[in-house]
Amino acid sequence: MGGINIDLMRCLMRYVGYSEFYHDAGLAIISEDGVVEFATHGERYSKKKNDPRLPQGLWNMVNGDDHISFYEDHVTKFDIRGGFDGTGYPKDAEYDTFHMHHESHCATAFYTRPWDSKDDTVLVSIDGVGELQTAVIMDSNFNLIKEWHYPKSVGLVYTLTTKFLGLRPLEDEYVVMGLSAYQDTNEESRAITDWLIKWYNELEDIAPEVALGATVGGADSQREKDRLLWRAEFEKKILAVEDKVAARATQDFADYAIMQIMGTAAQYGKKLCYSGGCAQNVVINSRLFELFDEVHIACSPTDAGSGLGTAARSWAKATGKDKLIWSPYCGYDIDSPINPTEVVDHLLNHKVCGIANGKAEFGPRALGNRSLIADVRYDVQDTVNGIKRRQKYRPFAPAILEEYAEEYFSGPMNDHMQFTSKALHDYAPVTHVDGTARVQIVKKDCESIFRKVIEEYHDRTGVPMLLNTSLNIRGRPMVNDEHDAALWEQKYEVKVF
Repeated sequence: MGGINIDLMRCLMRYVGYSEFYHDAGLAIISEDGVVEFATHGERYSKKKNDPRLPQGLWNMVNGDDHISFYEDHVTKFDIRGGFDGTGYPKDAEYDTFHMHHESHCATAFYTRPWDSKDDTVLVSIDGVGELQTAVIMDSNFNLIKEWHYPKSVGLVYTLTTKFLGLRPLEDEYVVMGLSAYQDTNEESRAITDWLIKWYNELEDIAPEVALGATVGGADSQREKDRLLWRAEFEKKILAVEDKVAARATQDFADYAIMQIMGTAAQYGKKLCYSGGCAQNVVINSRLFELFDEVHIACSPTDAGSGLGTAARSWAKATGKDKLIWSPYCGYDIDSPINPTEVVDHLLNHKVCGIANGKAEFGPRALGNRSLIADVRYDVQDTVNGIKRRQKYRPFAPAILEEYAEEYFSGPMNDHMQFTSKALHDYAPVTHVDGTARVQIVKKDCESIFRKVIEEYHDRTGVPMLLNTSLNIRGRPMVNDEHDAALWEQKYEVKVF
């Protein structure tokens, strides 16, 4: 399969982690000395958004003497689906190990943390459901402190709202989050939120065996019948109000439930490593500094990211080390020259353009190597939304030079766009309706062409930031390789450098 150009020659043991059969597959390769050699989402190669399967070309990257680990119990997963036939995974391979769902999530965050010591560090994973768990708190040695079980799940509530609003569950939850900013909490939204909180709290002490009965007992399980009745009632409540009211109610519930979990976690450490699907809620993420001194969120907190997490767990157990050498730019490498002046010339002609250069980003965010960019000084939202075929109310992110960030925004910011900050200046294309922005800091030591483009743009305009969004259209994966970039430019008539 084309598009995989990683050098497989090596002399050290490699630790390979797979995530497959979920809503997004992923693969990661870590060398014995802790370098993340490669990490990617399967969708980048299959061209299927949130593809749960890894294409054969990624399977073929595994060598016979690699240490293989799987996200969750792979044997059980394969057996459920009728055995190994047709999976693409080599039947005669030696399956070294697997790591549990939330353990892998926590590992993705913990081993990529920016601070050195693991002292005073607590790990949290929150999502829909993995095994029976919907959320966990662990210490820095991966000892379980507290867990929550299905059906008590923040993530599943958010996914249900997404589905009931006619959006794509396990994909469009961020749309619900963005829509919630268009509605203040009111009597209608509060009634739904309070109803959700009551249900959630009544499930506080659910036992794992009860949860198991709901998942495997099918329609004959009384708990499953009760859950289906609750779901039907929830759908009625969602459909009885405006979409923005439903979004507000769900966001307020998620804020309550997640902050309850985080309040417990803060008792065990003031440095937080956070992962799982709910870690993509950037609005709630910004509140975490109320409880923690430092917060690190996995660059790829979803199932695809757990390919890295499970590989990291195996590597850490084998070597005794606890911190990877890594950057989010660890995917397919497009090594071609770009002249920053030409890019800025294009932008100053009021044109939108793409950048596809360097190693692809790992995770859901475009960080400058697979980005669609535009001049922030003009009303370009409709143009960019038209290109990407997405809802008009969705916000865009500003990518700003690190040294100027605090002049333009107030609040938590990082280089992965994982928090919201208050905008101090009115740049409409990158400011949400509530006056916030999801800021990407482009660090001083960043050597990417993206940094050079923003520097050139700043020199010529006095503005140290650009609009940045992913180089894709709604419902499709980001551009990955040179072929993707050429096709994208041809099809959508947008220059890609």
